[in-house]
Amino acid sequence: MIDMKGTVDELVRQFEAIYVEHMRDLPIVNGRLAVEAVGFRQFEGHQLGVLITPWFMNLVLLPATDRWADNAQGTMTALDFPSGKIDFTVTQDRELGTYLSAVLFCSVSDIPDQAKARDLAQQVMQNLFIEAKSERSVSRRELLTGVRRT
Repeated sequence: MIDMKGTVDELVRQFEAIYVEHMRDLPIVNGRLAVEAVGFRQFEGHQLGVLITPWFMNLVLLPATDRWADNAQGTMTALDFPSGKIDFTVTQDRELGTYLSAVLFCSVSDIPDQAKARDLAQQVMQNLFIEAKSERSVSRRELLTGVRRT
Protein backbone atom coordinates (compact mmCIF):
# COMPACT_ATOMS: atom_id res chain seq x y z
CA MET A 1 0.00 0.00 0.00
CA ILE A 2 1.20 3.50 -0.76
CA ASP A 3 1.81 5.55 2.36
CA MET A 4 1.99 9.24 3.13
CA LYS A 5 4.82 11.29 1.68
CA GLY A 6 3.22 14.28 0.01
CA THR A 7 4.06 17.86 0.81
CA VAL A 8 2.25 21.03 -0.17
CA ASP A 9 4.97 21.90 -2.72
CA GLU A 10 4.76 18.40 -4.22
CA LEU A 11 0.96 18.69 -4.41
CA VAL A 12 1.25 21.94 -6.37
CA ARG A 13 3.97 20.57 -8.66
CA GLN A 14 1.92 17.47 -9.45
CA PHE A 15 -1.24 19.42 -10.31
CA GLU A 16 0.75 21.93 -12.36
CA ALA A 17 2.10 18.98 -14.37
CA ILE A 18 -1.42 17.55 -14.77
CA TYR A 19 -2.57 20.94 -16.05
CA VAL A 20 0.25 21.25 -18.60
CA GLU A 21 0.18 17.63 -19.76
CA HIS A 22 -3.55 16.83 -19.75
CA MET A 23 -5.91 19.69 -18.93
CA ARG A 24 -4.71 22.94 -20.50
CA ASP A 25 -6.78 22.76 -23.70
CA LEU A 26 -9.97 21.29 -22.26
CA PRO A 27 -13.13 23.41 -22.25
CA ILE A 28 -13.67 22.88 -18.49
CA VAL A 29 -10.49 24.84 -17.71
CA ASN A 30 -10.68 28.43 -16.50
CA GLY A 31 -7.61 30.02 -18.08
CA ARG A 32 -7.74 32.90 -15.59
CA LEU A 33 -6.77 30.53 -12.76
CA ALA A 34 -3.53 28.79 -11.83
CA VAL A 35 -2.64 25.92 -9.54
CA GLU A 36 -2.09 27.27 -6.04
CA ALA A 37 -2.11 25.94 -2.47
CA VAL A 38 -3.86 28.36 -0.12
CA GLY A 39 -4.05 28.52 3.65
CA PHE A 40 -2.27 25.27 4.46
CA ARG A 41 -1.88 24.83 8.20
CA GLN A 42 -1.45 22.14 10.79
CA PHE A 43 -4.61 20.24 11.69
CA GLU A 44 -4.24 17.38 14.16
CA GLY A 45 -0.63 16.99 13.01
CA HIS A 46 -1.53 16.89 9.30
CA GLN A 47 -1.33 19.61 6.61
CA LEU A 48 -4.75 21.02 5.65
CA GLY A 49 -5.58 23.69 3.07
CA VAL A 50 -7.26 24.48 -0.22
CA LEU A 51 -5.95 23.46 -3.63
CA ILE A 52 -7.00 25.79 -6.44
CA THR A 53 -6.65 24.50 -9.99
CA PRO A 54 -8.00 25.88 -13.27
CA TRP A 55 -10.63 23.08 -13.24
CA PHE A 56 -11.61 22.54 -9.57
CA MET A 57 -11.10 23.72 -5.98
CA ASN A 58 -10.76 21.19 -3.16
CA LEU A 59 -10.06 21.11 0.54
CA VAL A 60 -7.00 18.83 0.88
CA LEU A 61 -5.49 17.03 3.84
CA LEU A 62 -1.94 15.71 3.49
CA PRO A 63 -1.52 13.11 6.25
CA ALA A 64 1.55 13.09 8.47
CA THR A 65 0.78 9.53 9.58
CA ASP A 66 -0.31 6.31 7.89
CA ARG A 67 -3.82 6.59 9.39
CA TRP A 68 -5.56 6.33 5.97
CA ALA A 69 -2.83 4.45 4.06
CA ASP A 70 -4.82 1.20 4.07
CA ASN A 71 -8.07 2.83 2.90
CA ALA A 72 -8.99 1.94 -0.66
CA GLN A 73 -8.87 4.56 -3.39
CA GLY A 74 -12.17 6.48 -3.47
CA THR A 75 -13.43 5.51 -0.03
CA MET A 76 -14.98 8.23 2.09
CA THR A 77 -13.99 9.26 5.58
CA ALA A 78 -15.49 12.00 7.75
CA LEU A 79 -13.32 14.38 9.74
CA ASP A 80 -14.52 16.55 12.61
CA PHE A 81 -13.81 20.27 12.46
CA PRO A 82 -15.08 23.02 14.75
CA SER A 83 -17.60 23.91 12.00
CA GLY A 84 -18.85 20.30 11.73
CA LYS A 85 -18.10 17.03 9.96
CA ILE A 86 -16.65 17.12 6.45
CA ASP A 87 -16.65 14.08 4.16
CA PHE A 88 -13.32 13.48 2.41
CA THR A 89 -12.40 11.09 -0.39
CA VAL A 90 -9.24 9.03 0.02
CA THR A 91 -6.74 9.17 -2.85
CA GLN A 92 -3.85 6.74 -3.18
CA ASP A 93 -1.32 8.46 -5.44
CA ARG A 94 1.99 7.00 -6.63
CA GLU A 95 3.79 10.34 -6.24
CA LEU A 96 2.07 11.95 -3.26
CA GLY A 97 1.07 8.88 -1.31
CA THR A 98 -2.24 8.92 0.52
CA TYR A 99 -4.17 12.17 0.76
CA LEU A 100 -7.76 13.23 1.43
CA SER A 101 -9.85 15.74 -0.49
CA ALA A 102 -13.28 17.32 -0.24
CA VAL A 103 -14.78 19.07 -3.26
CA LEU A 104 -15.47 22.77 -2.80
CA PHE A 105 -16.08 23.63 -6.47
CA CYS A 106 -16.28 20.89 -9.10
CA SER A 107 -16.23 23.71 -11.67
CA VAL A 108 -14.38 26.99 -11.30
CA SER A 109 -15.55 28.44 -14.61
CA ASP A 110 -17.46 31.28 -12.89
CA ILE A 111 -14.53 32.44 -10.74
CA PRO A 112 -13.30 35.65 -12.39
CA ASP A 113 -9.62 35.57 -11.40
CA GLN A 114 -6.95 34.11 -9.12
CA ALA A 115 -7.47 36.80 -6.46
CA LYS A 116 -11.16 35.85 -6.10
CA ALA A 117 -10.28 32.13 -6.00
CA ARG A 118 -7.71 32.84 -3.29
CA ASP A 119 -10.26 34.90 -1.32
CA LEU A 120 -12.77 32.02 -1.49
CA ALA A 121 -10.11 29.54 -0.35
CA GLN A 122 -9.11 31.74 2.58
CA GLN A 123 -12.78 32.15 3.56
CA VAL A 124 -13.22 28.36 3.57
CA MET A 125 -10.19 27.94 5.82
CA GLN A 126 -11.52 30.59 8.20
CA ASN A 127 -15.08 29.19 8.26
CA LEU A 128 -13.80 25.65 8.84
CA PHE A 129 -12.60 26.63 12.30
CA ILE A 130 -15.68 28.54 13.46
CA GLU A 131 -17.47 26.58 16.17
CA ALA A 132 -20.72 24.94 15.01
CA LYS A 133 -23.96 25.13 16.94
CA SER A 134 -24.98 21.59 15.94
CA GLU A 135 -23.36 18.21 15.36
CA ARG A 136 -24.47 17.72 11.77
CA SER A 137 -22.19 17.77 8.74
CA VAL A 138 -21.36 21.11 7.19
CA SER A 139 -22.28 21.75 3.54
CA ARG A 140 -19.99 23.27 0.91
CA ARG A 141 -22.25 26.33 0.79
CA GLU A 142 -21.93 26.78 4.55
CA LEU A 143 -18.15 26.44 4.31
CA LEU A 144 -18.03 29.13 1.63
CA THR A 145 -20.43 31.56 3.25
CA GLY A 146 -19.95 30.84 6.94
CA VAL A 147 -23.76 30.84 7.33
CA ARG A 148 -25.10 27.70 8.99
CA ARG A 149 -28.63 26.34 8.68
CA THR A 150 -30.27 25.67 12.02
